[in-house]
Amino acid sequence: MKRIKYLLFSILATMILSCSQDEFDIENPNAADAKDVLAIPSDFQNFNITNHTSLFSSIVGFNGVYFRGLADQFTSTNAFRSFWDYCEQPRLAVNNQSTNGDLQFQAGGPWAEFNAVVNNANIVINNIENENGTVIIDEDNFTNQELASAYFDKGVAQGYLAMIYDKAYIVDPTTSLNDLQFSTYQEVLTAAVSNIEKAIQLASSSSSFSYEIYRGGDALDGSLFEKVANSFLARLSIGNPRTDSEAASLDYNKILQYANNGIDSDFFPTSKEDVLYSNLQDWSLFQLADGSGYMPTDLKILKLFDTSYETDYPLDSNIILGPANSTDPRLTSYYEYVDAFGFLNATRNRALFSNYRHTRYFNDNDENQNGLPVQIFPKAEIDYIKAECHLRLNDFASAVAALDASPRMTTGNQSTTPTAETVRNAIFYEYSIELDLASGMAVNWAFMRRHDLLQPGTPTMYPVPATELEITADTNYTFGGASNAGSEGAASGSKDWRTLTLTY
Repeated sequence: MKRIKYLLFSILATMILSCSQDEFDIENPNAADAKDVLAIPSDFQNFNITNHTSLFSSIVGFNGVYFRGLADQFTSTNAFRSFWDYCEQPRLAVNNQSTNGDLQFQAGGPWAEFNAVVNNANIVINNIENENGTVIIDEDNFTNQELASAYFDKGVAQGYLAMIYDKAYIVDPTTSLNDLQFSTYQEVLTAAVSNIEKAIQLASSSSSFSYEIYRGGDALDGSLFEKVANSFLARLSIGNPRTDSEAASLDYNKILQYANNGIDSDFFPTSKEDVLYSNLQDWSLFQLADGSGYMPTDLKILKLFDTSYETDYPLDSNIILGPANSTDPRLTSYYEYVDAFGFLNATRNRALFSNYRHTRYFNDNDENQNGLPVQIFPKAEIDYIKAECHLRLNDFASAVAALDASPRMTTGNQSTTPTAETVRNAIFYEYSIELDLASGMAVNWAFMRRHDLLQPGTPTMYPVPATELEITADTNYTFGGASNAGSEGAASGSKDWRTLTLTY
């Protein structure tokens, strides 16, 4: 009964909180009633658009910082919001306790945000499919458009829940809350794929389709919507496995089909202050007064550029590592060497030090402004998904062709030998360098876990947050920790990137 009451409250609360006073022209937004909100077609459409914004804001939200730490994309000894915990070596388990003040940003963050998107999408779907609702504005019928958009939002949000957590709810408008149970991440992904594919089908039947990312912002027409939807199908499908052996069982011909139907140019919507911007980048790119990065670049990145570079910073305080060397111009165009160490604290773990910061998307310490591109889905990621599919299908020549068509060659001038090891290393290189902060949350981490490249004991998935488990009266649990390496939810480290011979 506690679970049922919680979910009912959650559905109504997320709906009300997603609707601004301006959008619904009501004096007290907290008094809004679902039927009143959905009765006026323009308000109904605004409600749906607000959910689109919530979806994309979540993908590039602050919570993505922790996945960058787990994937060794940045380094930190800063205890603020537990950044250090996600960069520490040996690896730590996820602190899944309700007493953890930072849980709301870690395992609790994506859970709350993506489930809210699912709930709001269900409200739209239910109103149209089960309440005979229509969305007619100025004699134009937008019903299929709004339904397709809601199924897309729901499917993508479910896909991220599947990619991040070991289990989640599959909630449909007709789901009986009395029978609600957790589903495995594989089952949640299956539901996500079905919903995104349904969105594509519905959108194709709409004569003049438009998906607004926020009211008055960039809009996707039917053709672009289909490409973006297929791109997410590719990203989420290839990103779901927790290990290399699990990844080997995927249908790579199907994923390749998604990628071939995906975007052919960057999908980077335009930012709007306090509405849509990359909070992930805002934190990740912040420059301190001494010139160093608040979240310095991990040595993994330097090791990929320069195979002679150290994998851990020397513990001797008299040793300062010099700049890396590479024929790839992205070393100096995407990163900057600095002498200062900023907030890095040697008494916590000098092995985590770095002399580099990420500069590629730096905008004077302020990503929350109008007119910037919001990096949601780069075309390069489609190139690398294609290359990875070809790799798994043992077509190394086609994999190299995909890599050569990508920024690996067109920007970095890096060639690739057509063997399994060199292609895998090249894709790893590109995910770590080209896609960092260009693909939103968790993409680098998901790549490394499905190739067993994470450090031993790195969490390969989040548990359901403790705050949720307390409500549902389920036993608390967690994943990760060096002592648990190789167990469920903890990377084995069998191909730990620090032990690789990096040939390309």
